[in-house]
Parts: sequence; structure tokens; C-alpha cells
Amino acid sequence: MSIHWINITPRLQQGVALINSLNQSRFTLLIKRIIQSENEIFTEAELAKLSESLKLDSANLQLLVQSIVHIFKQSLKIILKPTALQEQLIEKLKFTEEKADDFVRLWTEETKRNFDVENSKNLDNVSWELNVESACSFYNKEQHINARLQMSLLSVDGEDKEHVTLELDENELENLYATLEKIQNKLDSI
Repeated sequence: MSIHWINITPRLQQGVALINSLNQSRFTLLIKRIIQSENEIFTEAELAKLSESLKLDSANLQLLVQSIVHIFKQSLKIILKPTALQEQLIEKLKFTEEKADDFVRLWTEETKRNFDVENSKNLDNVSWELNVESACSFYNKEQHINARLQMSLLSVDGEDKEHVTLELDENELENLYATLEKIQNKLDSI
């Protein structure tokens, strides 16, 4: 199965060649560091040390890091099964099997941590009610609309059930609707 999830450019191919030329343990350490970094991956001093230890000039080191970051981010955008990702890395990007194994293992750990699949919940039921308060001759008040949504969430294993209640005014309800509509449009475009 061929999934178009990344554009393979000559520059990316050069980056993959650098990845494949790395010692396996250094590749594993490098990719772990890249994955765990939230902002700046390396300081200038760390880049200099890394360049020296990997025996790469700064341009090739930058290409190596950018390639790993790009491949990792792109693989997270389109959620693939680990086996499909490994196949794509080897066949399309020409990763060595060992590099693909490490990449997929670390990718799997990161996606589990990010998506926390074990603790996710499914929507079981939605109930709602609409409350309208309006002005009358005894009480001079503007009309006020309030919606109450109650969602029943069921854990993936079906064991735990949780009820979440949202009370929304008219603006909040419109924002929720607009957000759900955007999500539906994205799903329709896939």
C-alpha cells in the first residue's frame, strides 16, 4: 500500500544517505534527542560537539537533523500503522532496515505518549436541553439562551463510564458548532 505522506526531494535523499551512514547507536541517541526536544534541539556548543563526534561539517549536520525532524513530523501528520511506516521508510525513503526499525520503535513510543490510546474514551451518548429565559411584564430581562450538553464517555475497554456536562451560552454554542463543522469538513476532504 503506497501512502503519499512525504515529498522525496534530492535534498531529503541526501539527508537519508547521512542517516544511513550513521553508527546505529549514535542514530538512536540522536533521534531520541530530537524527538524529546520541544523547542531548540541543540545549542551551538552541542552542535559543534556533535559535528566533531559524527565527523560531519555543519551543513551536513544541519541537513541530517532537519531530515530526521521533517520525516518524523510528516509521519505524525498521517497516522500510519508502524508496519506501514517501516515499509514506507525502507521502500520509499531507502532507510536501512536497522535505521527503520529504530525510527519506528521510537515513533511508536512517541505516538503512544502523545495520543495516550490506553486512556482514551469513546463518545457513547449525547443528551441536550435548551433553556430560554425571556422578559415578561413582571421581570424586565433580556432573552437569554443556554444550552446544556451531557456527553457519556466510555473507556476503550468498556469498563469506565464518565459523564461530562457543558453549559454553553449562544456564542459558545456557535463556536462549538463552527469547530465541529471544520472537523467534519476536514474528514470529508480526506
